[in-house]
Amino acid sequence: MTSVTDEHALLADLLPEAVAGLEPSDRARAQRLATEALRWAQRSDRLLGPYLRNRPPDAALNLLRLAVWEILGDGAAPHGVVDAAVEIARAEPETKRMSGMVNAVLRNVLRGEPDWDALPVPELPKWLRKPLIVDHGKAAVAGLERAHAAGAPLDLTPKDGDADTLAAAVGGEALPTGSVRLTERGQVTAFPGFAEGAWWVQDAAAALPAKLLGVRSRERVLDMCAAPGGKTLQLAATGADVTALDVSEARIARVAENLQRVGLTASLVTADA
Repeated sequence: MTSVTDEHALLADLLPEAVAGLEPSDRARAQRLATEALRWAQRSDRLLGPYLRNRPPDAALNLLRLAVWEILGDGAAPHGVVDAAVEIARAEPETKRMSGMVNAVLRNVLRGEPDWDALPVPELPKWLRKPLIVDHGKAAVAGLERAHAAGAPLDLTPKDGDADTLAAAVGGEALPTGSVRLTERGQVTAFPGFAEGAWWVQDAAAALPAKLLGVRSRERVLDMCAAPGGKTLQLAATGADVTALDVSEARIARVAENLQRVGLTASLVTADA
C-alpha cells in the first residue's frame, strides 16, 4: 500500500510479488484487503483524524487504514485485527517505534463506536474532480464517486464462447455481450473451470473491442499495452496469430501465466510501443 500512496506505483504491478508465497485463498484475501483499504482510505482518515496529533508516515497510516477498513468495512473481529496490526507494526523497521500509537489510535477509534456506513463516500482527487464538476455538474460527479466506491463487478470471458454454460457452472449471469457476471464474490481460483483454463477474468466492457475487431483464424494481430492479457486471450482463442506487447516485464509475465493456464499461445514482446 505504501508504494502506491508514497511512490504512486500501480497496485496491480506490486501484488503478484508481494503475495507470491501465500496460498491461493490468502493471496485473494490480501489482494482484497489492500484494494479496499486504498479505495476507502478517505473514509478511514475521517475516523482516524481526531486521534492523530500529526500525520504519521505512510507506512503507519496505511496500517491504520487497513485495520480500520478490515474491522468496520469487512466486519472482522476488532481484537484480532488490532493485535495483528500491532504485531505488524513491531515487525517492520519503519513502524517499530509506532506500535504503541497504532494500538492506542485503533482502540480510541473503536471506543467512539463509529458508524462506518453513515460517512460520505470517498471523493475523487481534486485535480480530476474540479474539471468533471465544471463539465458535468456536482450530481453527476457524486454518482461517479458512489459507483467507484461500490467497486466494479467481476466478469469472466468463456474460452469457448458459451456464456450460458459458464454462468450455470459458476452461479453467474450471462450478459448479452457474451461475458459472465458473477453474482457472488469469492476466491476466483476456486470457481469451476479455473484450473482447466475454461475462462479468464475480464471486465465485460474490456471484452468488447476484441469482439468488434472480428478477427479470423490465422490473421496477424498486435495487442499493444497487452497486460494482463484479457484481449490477448480473446484474440488467441479465435486462432489468430497474436503478438502481445507491453513495456513491463512483470506485466508481460502475467500474460504468459494466463496464456499457459488457458492453453493458448501468443508471441510476447517486452518493449516501449
